[in-house]
Amino acid sequence: MRIATWNVNSITARLPRLLAWLESSGTDVLCVQETKTTAEGFPTEALREAGYESAVNATGRWNGVAVISRAGLDDVVSGLPDQPAYDGVMEPRALGATCGPVR
Repeated sequence: MRIATWNVNSITARLPRLLAWLESSGTDVLCVQETKTTAEGFPTEALREAGYESAVNATGRWNGVAVISRAGLDDVVSGLPDQPAYDGVMEPRALGATCGPVR
């Protein structure tokens, strides 16, 4: 399984580049940081059309993380254990998932 990470600095601005890279790289799971979009604004459909599932922890134009996977996406957990939920001060910076056989 090929796993990669990318500080994308705005997933909407980098989407064409990200999709081309996913196609050429053979990456199974991509973890992205600095998505800089809301969960509703995340390009879920474009990624689905490319054969990937996605999970996102994002609240707006700052921060945000996502897991993009073509190996399955189960047991998604946002945040860190024992940390408060996002309250306008705590930032969405953690996301975990099971992708195929890897947690």
